[in-house]
Amino acid sequence: MFVALLLLACIDTQVSTTTERKVEGSPEIDPLLNDADHDGTVDASDCEPYDSDFHPGAPEECDGVDNDCDGDVDEDNYDADDDGYNDAAACYHLSGNWDCNDQNPNVFPGARETCDYIDENCDGTIDNGDYDGDGEDVCLDCDDSDSFVNSSAAEACDGMDNDCDGDIDELWDFDGDGFSSCQGDCEDDDPEITPGVRDPCDGVDNDCDGRVDEDNDIDADGVPTCEGDCDDHNATVYPDAEEVCDGVDNDCDAANDEAGDRDGDGYSLCTGDCNDESAAALPGGTESCDGVDNDCDGYVDEMRECYTCTRTGDYDLCTTSADWETAQGACEAFGGYLVTISSSSENDDVAALAVRSTWIGASDLDVEGDWVWTDGYAVGYDSWASGYPSSSASADCAITNNGGRRGSWVDVSCASTYPFVCEY
Repeated sequence: MFVALLLLACIDTQVSTTTERKVEGSPEIDPLLNDADHDGTVDASDCEPYDSDFHPGAPEECDGVDNDCDGDVDEDNYDADDDGYNDAAACYHLSGNWDCNDQNPNVFPGARETCDYIDENCDGTIDNGDYDGDGEDVCLDCDDSDSFVNSSAAEACDGMDNDCDGDIDELWDFDGDGFSSCQGDCEDDDPEITPGVRDPCDGVDNDCDGRVDEDNDIDADGVPTCEGDCDDHNATVYPDAEEVCDGVDNDCDAANDEAGDRDGDGYSLCTGDCNDESAAALPGGTESCDGVDNDCDGYVDEMRECYTCTRTGDYDLCTTSADWETAQGACEAFGGYLVTISSSSENDDVAALAVRSTWIGASDLDVEGDWVWTDGYAVGYDSWASGYPSSSASADCAITNNGGRRGSWVDVSCASTYPFVCEY
């Protein structure tokens, strides 16, 4: 009786621990709560709910299956060099392509073989690649990516070691300086002329860079010392440079500031001559009505008689025509300025005085459309004719009495010439 009870207990235990599959007619098993294989993971999260060797967190083995239920097979410790192939030593019992050196990411099945005494492609043979198909293995071929480069190839003038002898273009270096014409030797019959050498001061391009004697042109003005640069530390000094008033011999002719007194009036540009092309222009000269600044004071013909000016009250009507800037300069020289008109009555007075088209002091020379008087104040009162001022960028100065219409203003080119009215 005791034996029978013991046998029955064993049968019950076996059923309860080895299977919990649903039997027809039995209650539903909730996979979110049930753990059929008792591996600590509920069935819903276990990729093999009836095998306790498979569950999240289980150790991954190199066995061709996903032991830890993460979707990857044989990952983690079996591809130490992360080259995509697992370690052959750990996975030898499985068929497949395995990494013969899992500590070197350049070694794996199908890798490119190089001449390094290593079996990169895991085929069991060392240094046996011929990747350019020229019949020569990588250890003999110095460039196994170019089928025209191998130990049997003919040397060509192309800047490459075609025959793998360690020399480049050796058959084409006629002066023996280590460079052929195809490597940049501009004179392959002279070993002293070759790329990379110092360029001495000899008028020759010794280093084949297209420049002559550049190692001796310290200030980079294009003229080395050996070609006449009298100061190779000053780029404004070289033969035929423009002489300027700076106390320096700019053109290397052994004379300083000789740019002056071309007109023989006793003054150079360096000593105040405002026009060294005219002997009639010099500091302290006598002003005359000749269109020249004779006395170098910045004004041209600054005498009222030069412009046939007649004084009426605070105004001078000058009937000799001039451009706008010359007229303004003349008024300044007389001690005044081109007339400023601030009211209708003043406009009538100026119009009556001028009679015909005449310059007044308004312009938009500085800012297009911004009309100001010569003193810088904005034009307040105006008497523009219909349609004026125009939008023309070349019409920047104002005249009155346009076309005989008394007091009517228009804008015209400042280079035009008209009589003008000065105001004091």
